[in-house]
Amino acid sequence: MNYMNNVTFRLLEVFKCVVESGSITAASTAMSLSQPTVSLQLKKLSEIYGITLLETHHGSIALTDAGRAVYQCATSVMESQRSLQNHIHALKGQKAGTFKVAVVSTAKYLVPQILKTFCKEYPDVYVQVKVGNSSQIEARMSEQQDDLYIVANVPENLEVEVTPFMQNRLKVVASPEYSGPNHCHLSALAEQTFLLREEGSNTFTTFNRYCEQNNVLLKDVLVIESNEAIQLAVHSGIGISVLSEHTIAQTDKHRVQELNIIDFPLVSHWHAVSVMNRPSNGVLTAFKSHLQIVGQQQNIFI
Repeated sequence: MNYMNNVTFRLLEVFKCVVESGSITAASTAMSLSQPTVSLQLKKLSEIYGITLLETHHGSIALTDAGRAVYQCATSVMESQRSLQNHIHALKGQKAGTFKVAVVSTAKYLVPQILKTFCKEYPDVYVQVKVGNSSQIEARMSEQQDDLYIVANVPENLEVEVTPFMQNRLKVVASPEYSGPNHCHLSALAEQTFLLREEGSNTFTTFNRYCEQNNVLLKDVLVIESNEAIQLAVHSGIGISVLSEHTIAQTDKHRVQELNIIDFPLVSHWHAVSVMNRPSNGVLTAFKSHLQIVGQQQNIFI
């Protein structure tokens, strides 16, 4: 039986959305469809292939082996269709189409302003943004799910094109009531409780490297997986932390104070990363150029 004679673009689109959103309810909201309609589409797709594609466990969905194959097919079909649209726009000399960018969570404080000016210049470009931790973004990169990735740590195991465009300065912050050591070397804070992002994050990697190079051994470290939670914990006086200046800029100045620590801020860089064998397009080129301009305007690393 030739399944593809019966499978429609819409069926694959609905299936992909259900898988990625995690539930029929979330997919129906995302696609502005009723839940019965989404359920009917899933049932029809399973009937076409004559095999179960999704299973439900304690309210969450899981792909069967067949479902995983269909999802990979749906992803490929959607991506090919999007690439075709962007290519046609490029042939017409238009900067239009869909552009997908994925950013690590800290960069979410940086990206909105960049996108605001970019979308104003290119109103016919529809930008889709995904935010995740370092591991999630690296996984998306390995699967080539997006056109561009904004990260601080560049994976070494992938063939990618890397363009540094902006400094990422890390600073030490404490609660407004903090009265411990200040105007000192980091080693003077070794007895303090440090609240840090998870291992693998740029903040953790950069800060840990500095501690190793300067023989700083911290007595107490708590790992917290979001900048927002760290800011709340710092404000509450649970400990001190190291945060990106982009994160601090979004924090009420009365909630934390920056400490004056020798050798700080630690400087790393934001990178625009694209996978080497992924087809390029005019929108990607335009966005990379825009990032460079933003970096130059802020008088920081080019």
